Amino acid sequence: MKLTFVCPELSGNGGTETVIDKALNHLVKKHQVRLIVTSVPVNRRWLEVLDPQIEVLQVATSSKFSKLVLLMKVFWQAKNDETLIILGVNIIKLATRVRQIRHRHWRLISWIHFSLINQDIFDPQNIAYADEHWAISTPIAHQLEDLGIEKERIHLLLNPVSPYEGILNEPATDMPIRLVYVGQIMLHGQKNLQELLDGIKRYGKGVHLDLFGAKKDDNLVEKYAKEIGILGQCTFHGWTADLWKTVLDEVHPNALVLTSKYEGLPMVMIEAMAHGIPCLTADFSGYEDVTVPKENGLVYHLGDLADFVERLSLLRSWQPKPRDVQQSVKGFSDDQYFQVLDKITSK
Repeated sequence: MKLTFVCPELSGNGGTETVIDKALNHLVKKHQVRLIVTSVPVNRRWLEVLDPQIEVLQVATSSKFSKLVLLMKVFWQAKNDETLIILGVNIIKLATRVRQIRHRHWRLISWIHFSLINQDIFDPQNIAYADEHWAISTPIAHQLEDLGIEKERIHLLLNPVSPYEGILNEPATDMPIRLVYVGQIMLHGQKNLQELLDGIKRYGKGVHLDLFGAKKDDNLVEKYAKEIGILGQCTFHGWTADLWKTVLDEVHPNALVLTSKYEGLPMVMIEAMAHGIPCLTADFSGYEDVTVPKENGLVYHLGDLADFVERLSLLRSWQPKPRDVQQSVKGFSDDQYFQVLDKITSK
């Protein structure tokens, strides 16, 4: 079977790229696999670990024109025996129109790694143009059903996390509480870090935040932390190659924190738990497949700072055993993932 994966803009540093690498490197053992990259990633490391048998087509520049030319070429030349798996909702609509014009019958599958609701990136109605859908979380599967898509066309494919067999996290036992954030450093928008900083300000001096990730908005997060008087409680580490080793060796966090407005399946939470780190998270759509309240994490109501502070206060008295936290995400193993992936690609 010929499988063509089409990716929207990716930085090269996120969990989506890790999942793509795993999925494609597995599928190429049995199928002809091609990857279409419609932007120039800042970090190319994820492309370099792909199996050499995988054909990779990339844009020369990140301009809209360059992207459109590449997509039109791929869709115009697609054969009836080809399956296109698309990670961008708006690209799905374009692919459908080209397929109609060409009178072709190739298979079109959506594989969206973001929540379909509470976002302004795309029109979720465009996803209905796809023939089938790979849902990376239970909430996304339900969102697809809410759009009128039949259950039979939806396949639940929870993202995998490779097992970790090293020494687990040893949380700090002295003050302050240590929180770690991993992801894009964005004051507003999806990651909603203003809410995190406001929550720390309201809690007071007894907490320190370590942030790992690339800054996305001209240092607005750092500027805001300084403005509200908590910059001294924050450490900005930037992008770190050996992330979890640094977190375990230098931070010893009480919890990973995520105040996102929406996610698909929050891979960073699964990775943290695989290293024995519990999570303090907002109740955005997408956390449900990962967090078991009071067992591997604490959940607060998005937008409710008082609730955030209350949950944060519990981190000192409530500290689950790292081994129990790790065991809570064993269902996201690579082996189970590949079994489901093989099943849905063999249809």
